[in-house]
Amino acid sequence: MKLLAKALPTFNVMDQPFEIDPIVTKYIREENLTPEEQVILRDWISRGTGRQEMLDKLRLDPTWTKQNLARIEDLPTDRVWNKLESRLQGEGYWLENAPPIRRSWWRYAAAASIVIAGITLWSLYRPKTKTPAVAVTTLINDVQPGGNKATLTLADGHTIDLDSSANGIVATQGNTLVAKLDGKLAYNKAASEAPSTPAYNVLATPRAGQFTLSLPDGTRVWLNNASSLRYPVWFTGAAREVDLTGEAYFEVAKDAAHPFRVHIHNGPAGADGGAVDVLGTSFNIMAYSDENAERATLVSGSIRYSHGAATALLEPGEQSVLNARGDLKTLHGVNIDEITAWKNGFFHFDHSSLQSTMRQLARWYDITVEYRGAIPPVEFMGEIDRNLTLSAILHGIGAEQHIHFKVEGKKLIVMP
Repeated sequence: MKLLAKALPTFNVMDQPFEIDPIVTKYIREENLTPEEQVILRDWISRGTGRQEMLDKLRLDPTWTKQNLARIEDLPTDRVWNKLESRLQGEGYWLENAPPIRRSWWRYAAAASIVIAGITLWSLYRPKTKTPAVAVTTLINDVQPGGNKATLTLADGHTIDLDSSANGIVATQGNTLVAKLDGKLAYNKAASEAPSTPAYNVLATPRAGQFTLSLPDGTRVWLNNASSLRYPVWFTGAAREVDLTGEAYFEVAKDAAHPFRVHIHNGPAGADGGAVDVLGTSFNIMAYSDENAERATLVSGSIRYSHGAATALLEPGEQSVLNARGDLKTLHGVNIDEITAWKNGFFHFDHSSLQSTMRQLARWYDITVEYRGAIPPVEFMGEIDRNLTLSAILHGIGAEQHIHFKVEGKKLIVMP
């Protein structure tokens, strides 16, 4: 079992972006600050662990500054910049025509704002460590995690509750047997020819649910919570086509003569999202309506993401991002472990914002989240087992952070 990881604070370059840069520059140069600037600086320092120590080092220890900025210069900055860009876009910021960060450490030292940005990049790329598990006291009426829950809607409209049905054959669709075994659904086509007109089934998971599916062609699909997949019980014609709402991970069986296509629905961009075309590969699609973008992430092989006239041909480790305005971007060097951890039974946080983290918890524990008060910006790192109760998760991510949680029934209240 992987350890429960505490959230780790990091510097946030989006804090007061138009005010703090010149003030920090004046502070490091030991120039006089106005009373208003002093207030802004004190507030900025108080909102991030280690900021005062960093500024003192920049002012008083030129050797430390030179060594660490030289270390930043040695990083593979294209990958780091892409990671920073991905984080900012994840919070709704688009970086148009952003230049690559390739400057000497003297250029960094010339302006404190760039120094801070460089140190932020360094913190993004530093090796990650897991902290010991924290002690957790189980709460009365604690919220339990999700599990293997789903409903199967057959071609005739009949619905089967899969989490309460026994293992074994649950339905027969034409010449195809539908079998359930411990959270997995499999379609096994008989030897006889399939009808020319396919019948469609829909596998749907609730909030706090997940399920795994094997299609008749051998394609495997992991369906995350609050998601649905519509698919034929046998594939006919030139292409294999399915319809997805929510999130799923695909391992597509290779069949060059019959390409596989995923139509995406009800994501942030509206009722009709993009489409993914593939011959045989592994990839993840996330298209929840409450997220800020529809994302297709390639693990292996090759896929083409399309939305209207816009297309993106992805290589492994790349992600297409379609925001609510219909703008399509491609991100490089994304964290595959973070994106696919859910199918392996974990939450994986890699500088995840509070809001992004809470959205994941809300879907998995079937709760609503309410924010009260001025909550400081925080980010989380580490892996947490999705089988833990909500109190255990909150205890872990709330450790050493300036945030508090309160659970009232199925409502999670987040407070400073």
